[in-house]
Amino acid sequence: MLDKQGRLFGKVSIIDLAIILAVVLVIVGVFYRGRGPDTVVTPKTVRIKVVCPFVYPDVVPNIKVGDQLVANNQLVPVYIKEIEVKKAATTVSKPDGSMILTENPFRKDIFMVIEGETTAVSPHQIMLGGQQVRAGKEDYYVKTRTVELRATILQVEVK
Repeated sequence: MLDKQGRLFGKVSIIDLAIILAVVLVIVGVFYRGRGPDTVVTPKTVRIKVVCPFVYPDVVPNIKVGDQLVANNQLVPVYIKEIEVKKAATTVSKPDGSMILTENPFRKDIFMVIEGETTAVSPHQIMLGGQQVRAGKEDYYVKTRTVELRATILQVEVK
């Protein structure tokens, strides 16, 4: 197989063959690494319920059903589907130190249902409109073209 000059079958040098094989392996490796995963990611609809507590009443008319949310200075495919405005719930201390739940006659609590499609649903987190979504999260921002409100997420549903 090898002759005195180190050629395979008297025609190809073993070193040349090793170099050609290494180049072919590098090209194949780059090709396969450059390919993305073969699985197709289907978008999922995520629906969340939030409350924006203790909002000034003059802010309320600036938010409407159908408003599109903004993230990173761009509109995202997330929309406000439902809005319910109530008098803000608050607590008041009584002289004996106990507290009672009452309504603030001035401020408002805005309850909203927000819905959008996302491909960022994994076993450990859900991203919607550039923000992580989890029930109980108190620093979710409802940001549209005309308003920005801090909200608490009450419910998360992935369809």
